[in-house]
Amino acid sequence: MTPETERMLASLKDFQRATVDHVFRRLWLDDDQVKRFLVADEVGLGKTMVARGVIARTVEHVRTQGKRVDVVYICSNAQIARQNLSRLNVVNASEMRHADRLTLLPKVIRDLREQDVNFVSFTPGTSFNVGSSGGKGEERVLLYWMLATAWGTDVLRPRRWTRFFQGGMKLENFERDLRWFDRSSLDPEFCRAFGETVDAADGPGGGPLRTELEECVQDFNYLRCDPSYALSTRRYRLLGVLRRLVARAAVEHLDPDLVILDEFQRFKDLLDGSDDEGAQLAHAIFDHEDAKVLLLSATPYKMYTLPDEPEGDDHYRDFVRTTTFLAGEERARVVEGALRTMRETLVAGGDIARARDARDRVEHELRRVMCRTERLASTPDRDGMLVEKSLPQVALTADDLRGWRTFDGVGRAVDRHDVLEYWRSSPYPLNLMDRNGYQVRARFQAAAERQEPSLVAALDGAPGLLAWEDVRAYRRVDPGNAKLRGLFADVLDRGAWRLAWLPPSLPYYELAGAYAEPDLRSFTKRLVFSAWAVVPKAIAVLTSYEAERRTLSAAGDQLAYDDRPVTPPLQFRVAGERPAGMPALALLYPSLALARAGDPLEVARAEGAVPLPVERVRAVVAERVRALLGRLPEGEPTSERVDQGWYWAAPFLLDEALHGKDHAALRATMSRWGSVDEDHESRLAAHLRLALDVRAEDLGRRPDDLVDVLTSLAIAGPGVTSLRALARVAGGAAAIADPVVRDRAFHVAQGLRSLFNKPEIVALLRATEDETYWRTVLDHATDGCLQAVLDEYVHVLVESEGQQDAAPLDRVGVIAETIAEALSTRAAPHVVDDIQVVDGQVHVTDHRMSAHFAARFGRAQTDEKTVMRESTVRAAFNSPFRPFVLASTSVGQEGLDFHTYSHAVVHWNLPGNPVDLEQREGRVHRYKGHAVRKNVAVLHGEAALEDRDDPWGAVFEAAHAARGAGASDIEPYWVCTRPGGAVIERYVPALPLSREEQQRQRLLRTVGAYRMVIGQPRQDDLVRYVGEDVEWLRVDLTPPGHRFS
Repeated sequence: MTPETERMLASLKDFQRATVDHVFRRLWLDDDQVKRFLVADEVGLGKTMVARGVIARTVEHVRTQGKRVDVVYICSNAQIARQNLSRLNVVNASEMRHADRLTLLPKVIRDLREQDVNFVSFTPGTSFNVGSSGGKGEERVLLYWMLATAWGTDVLRPRRWTRFFQGGMKLENFERDLRWFDRSSLDPEFCRAFGETVDAADGPGGGPLRTELEECVQDFNYLRCDPSYALSTRRYRLLGVLRRLVARAAVEHLDPDLVILDEFQRFKDLLDGSDDEGAQLAHAIFDHEDAKVLLLSATPYKMYTLPDEPEGDDHYRDFVRTTTFLAGEERARVVEGALRTMRETLVAGGDIARARDARDRVEHELRRVMCRTERLASTPDRDGMLVEKSLPQVALTADDLRGWRTFDGVGRAVDRHDVLEYWRSSPYPLNLMDRNGYQVRARFQAAAERQEPSLVAALDGAPGLLAWEDVRAYRRVDPGNAKLRGLFADVLDRGAWRLAWLPPSLPYYELAGAYAEPDLRSFTKRLVFSAWAVVPKAIAVLTSYEAERRTLSAAGDQLAYDDRPVTPPLQFRVAGERPAGMPALALLYPSLALARAGDPLEVARAEGAVPLPVERVRAVVAERVRALLGRLPEGEPTSERVDQGWYWAAPFLLDEALHGKDHAALRATMSRWGSVDEDHESRLAAHLRLALDVRAEDLGRRPDDLVDVLTSLAIAGPGVTSLRALARVAGGAAAIADPVVRDRAFHVAQGLRSLFNKPEIVALLRATEDETYWRTVLDHATDGCLQAVLDEYVHVLVESEGQQDAAPLDRVGVIAETIAEALSTRAAPHVVDDIQVVDGQVHVTDHRMSAHFAARFGRAQTDEKTVMRESTVRAAFNSPFRPFVLASTSVGQEGLDFHTYSHAVVHWNLPGNPVDLEQREGRVHRYKGHAVRKNVAVLHGEAALEDRDDPWGAVFEAAHAARGAGASDIEPYWVCTRPGGAVIERYVPALPLSREEQQRQRLLRTVGAYRMVIGQPRQDDLVRYVGEDVEWLRVDLTPPGHRFS
């Protein structure tokens, strides 16, 4: 094994390494090696890291044969691709090519031929199911230039070809995309072969494809208006054929050595080998002569079937189907027979020894093609840190029932009678449902436009609607729903609206203000799952509104909801041709002198205790700052004028005087800061020039509180704290002066400036103190120990962004960009309808309400803009900053991480299956999750006092060393418990005596037992028959060599 591969594998935990070794041996080395292997580790145990290890070993193995290495990664959606691609890059490839869909693969085929290791990723839903649509605009641009390359540009130069390929885009936009397309990215040989394929293919009408294509294009000649429906239909059918041909050609040019199917249960319909076009394309990849297939899924088959679930999702048939795909029909029959023996023996009360032998056969056969590790075995009571808790105040009110009566009356008026589930899940459903999102809402809109008398009667004077006048006046709005009332009590009543970020798990000094309150010290973000699309919107809008209302009420502001937002206070304004925002620049500047003088962690190490009293930290740092200022000219001490310019000038003067060489190295970089400022009202470049040209001799008398202000800047200034945090993971003390690190620190600080400029944060900080805003920022950053917050955040990002094997200085750019993205989220506007009856007429007026404290995730749209927005929301939720509540439907969230700052899941609506329950909770129970870090910090926080670059690295090493004999690496990285410590919190806000409460009891009864009856038909009956304590039934698929085996 090469040193590079060994170094990469060393970053894996012991059970992951055992899995990698077992998988690689079964795929490549054993005499009875297999072509397909499934890693079915429990949710959150790092299957992506296992895949990373298998890729590393595969690359090394194939390279020894002198071959080019091609790895194909297929995942279910673009969000998972964005999350995982950097983690899978084991060869530091210059680019991980995510083509999104097979029809875009020709853009990278030329590059594939020129490199010895290639990594290609795409998603199956848009790749294998091409259909008869025109696809995305970039697909049509690609098709245009592929045919132009194959047939000659003169053939496609006439405007009718542009009109044909334009599809639904505006013509000027499509022509712009054609001009901007990089034609050098195309492989001429591939394009020529594709042109020949088109020439030889049949069209949708039965004639030659090229003839049908040219005839249709001719009909676009001199077309002055939109094409007719018939012409448009012909065009899209032809485009569909062309896209299918591109997909086939792309598959034929792939030469994969390893194909990874991530969360493959999302596209199992492609595995059956049917005559379906999509299945044929998929199998052309899976069945490639040299390809090995690695499947990843915690739920590779329907793990449990309740009696009332649809027949099509039967567990037993799905299990056999998956086993057959992996091992073949003959061995699948062996597994079936052994499972039948287990069941018959169990039910008939036969020979238990015979049943155990049958179980051993099942384990032997399945381990040939799959393995599974579970975290539950790492805690004595097998709870894996999970505890069920209750939301407070989940209770119906009379107003809720009045609202139900109104909604039910509207439903009857529009002939939609079953609306109970909507009302039970969402407050104000009529106001908050998207107009085309639900039939009842669409029918309501149509009836309102017709002014249906029955609808007017149902609404006239009716209670239970969201009144815009109340919102506009920032009056209290009743939650309108028992579950939302509980969420408000759980999150807002405890005061989370008073936080700009979550308290750090390992503060270096005693926190103050809201951050010191016990209920907030233990607070974690809430991840909410619902079955209905209206619920995430309702939670995001109403929770954010109530947080905003409480903030403004505390500040005593008298504003209207739709007033123009306040001017951001931290701006680089120019007044009378002189920069007037210099204190804001001082906040952002990554001063080397202050970074070295004011590190609270270094003070704690010198004092030998953590956390220290904040007064002691300030005293130590103040003494250092006073000594530093003694090395600068006094200015004009006799001047009567107190010059407040010292507040911003001192950091620059100190760097120039004490670190002249490093300061000079940064000057060129600083000149670029002003050129990329996005704030059109600011003049950052002018501020930077003034800061770089300032001389102490030109300043007046120093303010009396200069030492105090600079002490705050040194301890908690955004630029200084960002610099120290990035340096912790980029080489420590040696990296803190590096101009690249300081440049990226300024980028992070700009993100923090955006945070402190957000209207809701401005209102929050101004509610606490009546003083200059930039000073209030420093006070808040000190209270919340911003340094410890950022140190914890960057430690988590190193691994979550796949940077653990990158050179220290190379990590900085990725980590800084991720932090800046998380801080750049803007309040998302949501449409809310005001519904009134005035003079016998129904009036529906749409308004916009923003969401910032809570956010919605997982919209149905898959366009690039939505994907980017969703990615930013996920990055923000996975940061210590707002939003503090994320609401989503369960659909499509398998494989996504939400654990870095959340260990609480709220099941707004229960799933129908115990495994789906675990899938949801697995989003927050993952590697180095928030609950784990809290407990590790309490138990081993003193390890941060060691002289190490990254304090969290030392803390986790201490926790690892303190494990009991024979413990797995699941402890402490996935599971770390202590009495009264943080746990994975499960909330099920079911109403007493409701059907939901019965469903909850049934789910929790089976959630542990299902593992013992995997592979058995009629599992629910079997669990009831045998009880839940027949441990010998459990099929253990732990890989050989793992210490749980």
